[in-house]
This record gives sequence, structure tokens and C-alpha cells, in this order.
Amino acid sequence: MPSSQASIPIAETRFMYSQHSIEELVSGFRSGSHCLDTWHQSQRDKQRDHQHLNSFITFDPTAFEGTPGADREAGLYGMPVSFKDNINVNGMPTTAGTPGLAAYYPSSDAGIVQRFKQLGARVVGKNNMHELSFGVTSANRTHGAVVNPVDERYSAGGSSGGCAAAVAAGLVPCAVGTDTGGSVRIPAAFCGIVGFRPTTGCYPVDGIVPVSQTKDTPGLLTRTLQDCQFIHHQLIGSPPAAPDDTRPLRVGIPEKFLWADLEEKVRRDCFAAIEVLADQGVELVPVDDLLIGEINESIQFPLPIYEFFIDFPRFLMKEGWGDNFLSILAQIQDPGIKKILTAQLESPAISYKDYVQALMSKLQLGREYSRLFNVHQLDVIAYPTVSCTAPLLTDCEAESNFETFVRNTDPASNLAAPSVTVPVAEKHSLPVGLSFDALPGQDSLLLERARQLSRLLAMH
Repeated sequence: MPSSQASIPIAETRFMYSQHSIEELVSGFRSGSHCLDTWHQSQRDKQRDHQHLNSFITFDPTAFEGTPGADREAGLYGMPVSFKDNINVNGMPTTAGTPGLAAYYPSSDAGIVQRFKQLGARVVGKNNMHELSFGVTSANRTHGAVVNPVDERYSAGGSSGGCAAAVAAGLVPCAVGTDTGGSVRIPAAFCGIVGFRPTTGCYPVDGIVPVSQTKDTPGLLTRTLQDCQFIHHQLIGSPPAAPDDTRPLRVGIPEKFLWADLEEKVRRDCFAAIEVLADQGVELVPVDDLLIGEINESIQFPLPIYEFFIDFPRFLMKEGWGDNFLSILAQIQDPGIKKILTAQLESPAISYKDYVQALMSKLQLGREYSRLFNVHQLDVIAYPTVSCTAPLLTDCEAESNFETFVRNTDPASNLAAPSVTVPVAEKHSLPVGLSFDALPGQDSLLLERARQLSRLLAMH
């Protein structure tokens, strides 16, 4: 450790390092201008002090140990990262937040974990989540409800709630969740951080306890868009897209559906953000998205429920756990999830015909999105990530939560499109997220455009 840093107290180092981007930290650790050991110790201390958040199911402090210089040139050298507990990490259990998988130890890393390890990141643990990813509050009955670090009376959201809480509390600079209908973006919005859902298929999905092969994707949770963009481009192995500064961005405002029925605080904070963008020269284009809402209704439930009973047993069989399928379902602790899955298993409410119709609707949804973007020459669309703020921990059982929370995030999931949420709330208030979406395959362009827009918001 350089002598100039040896005399700096851990608390000061923690604060100093928290002000740096991930790229700056990695560069500093490589050069020796930042002390990797000191930072890692501060992260271990943070986790110890924040156990009450229930953000981790498994935490491994030994992950910080090793030979720091061995992979010094790796893109994410020394960076701690955690993974939602439905993502396989060799040597750690993958519980998916349900008792029936408590003894499941995968023999290999998921593809997304392999990528992070190849880039020099250190896997420090597995994050708490809504049981089997079938919920939006992360009120886990086995591991405890995930607490929102912004205000501990409130839920962190879900299903990747532990990931969001860990990043928001500064326990890790990046966490990897999964997003089926909004499970990365919802908790990110509730916790005041950035949540990115890539185009389905952009990141590997092998080694992840599935819900729906059509919709599932790993996603990133970080403090800033800069961090998110940096990690994304490390993962895909290409530089960021060059920004087009020759013209103002055209941002679609889907006002009929995605901007409807908003909690007053959400409406106020999001409208204030887009007004700032308009003042900075961004072209705001109202678009009629009623058809998007109508189409999405026929996809929202049939697609994931039907595919779960194909994809989950197939995953278990591949892992040598096929005989445990019914036992796992029988041990589900959340009564709402157990009721839905048991009913579908015993007397299917969603038929093969319903499933095929959902797939056809998915194609129709894609055509409608493409039409809106092309007709209006849009760069992105913008809308409130969730129509309300985070619920109180005491209100996590409300039956209306699911449909309310996923209402705005689900269309992008069904489209398999990239979507990113950024915090826009007034200071010292419950977080609110504003989402930007692009068309499938435009991940790098979306992140660059969102970063351009975020810079404009920061100038206000």
C-alpha cells in the first residue's frame, strides 16, 4: 500500500472511493494509485454493518482475497460484483429464494458469471430475491424481506431486490439481476439507482434458474449510467457507440398508456425531468401507445406462466435435479406463488392455444413498436418506470402490487427490447425512475443516448 494512503482512515477511503466511477477505480487499482486491499476491507465492513437490509443470501468475504496482480490488465480488475440468487456461481448455493433449492450447489458458473470472472471481477455473494422470481417486492419468507436503503420503512422492490439494495447501500458497485417483466428496473427505480435490461440474448442466459426463455435476461444494476455503460461494453467486448451531436435527440412520450394513471409524486418528478430535457433542446414527441397496452395484456401472464412449466423442469433435469421438481413446488413459502403455480399444474388456466396467441401478440407488439419509432423518427421513448413509489414493507402482500408495478416495464420485456431506468426524484424523497427504451439490438445506442439525456438532467 502506498504510504500516502496508509495514513488515510478507512472511513475517509470509503468516502473517497465512493465518488469514483468503476472505470476510475479499476484504473486506479491497476496503477497502484488506489489501494485495492483498503477498498475491499471497506466493502467487507459495509456488508457487516448492513446485514439488516437482507440484501444477501450468501456473502463470501474470502472473495476479496487472492493475488491482486495476477489479472491486473483485466477489464474489471478487482471489482466486487454480486449476483441474484437464481444465477449459478460455482461453490455457492443457488436457492432462487426458495427452500426446495437450498441444497442445490451448481457444478459450474453461469455464462454471465464466467464473463465477469474472465474480466477480473470478484464474486462476493448471492443476492436475496422474490421467491423463484415470481414477485415484485422481494418480501422473501425464508430469508427476510429486502429493505430499501433509502428509507428502511419501505420495500426495495423485486424480484432482484437484493441486488438493488446492495448497490444503493454501496455494498457492491455492480450487481447482476434478472429481468423477466421488470425485475431489474422496478427495484432500481425504487432504490434510486440505474437498472439496465439488455435485449434478450445479448447476455448469456445459461446457468440461470428460469421463468421464461422468451423474456428472461440478466441485467445490470449500478449507481450511474456511466458505470452501467462501462460494464456493458466490457461484457460485449466493444467500445461505446459514438454519440451523434449533430442533431437534437427525438424522445417519444407515450402519453396514452405508459404516462397514464400515475401516482402524483411519480407524475411530478418525471414531468419535471422531461421539461428539463425540453429546455435543453431535446425534441419531445407525443405518441399514441394505447395499442401497446392492449397488445401487452394478452402476453403478460400466458407467456411466463406457460413457459415456466417447460423451462424450469428442463433446467432441473440438466442439473441432475429433475426428480425434485414437484418437491420444490410443494415447499414454496409464498402462498400467492404456490397457489398460482399449483393451479396451473393441476388444472391449467393457460392453455397451449393461449400460449400460441401470446407468441402471435408478441410479434404484433414488435411491429407496433417499430411503427412508432419509424413514423416519428424516434431515438428513444421515455416513461415512468413504475407508476408509483416503493411500497411500505407492511404493504408488500397487497395483491394489486404485481400488476401495478410491472404495468410499464412489461412491454419492453415482451418485446425483448433494451430498457434502462435512471433516478429522477427530488432530493431527500422516495426514489422515482424514468425509463428509456430503444428497439431490440440497439443496446449500445440506448445507453449512449440515455447517458446524453442524463447529462442534460444533471446540468439542471
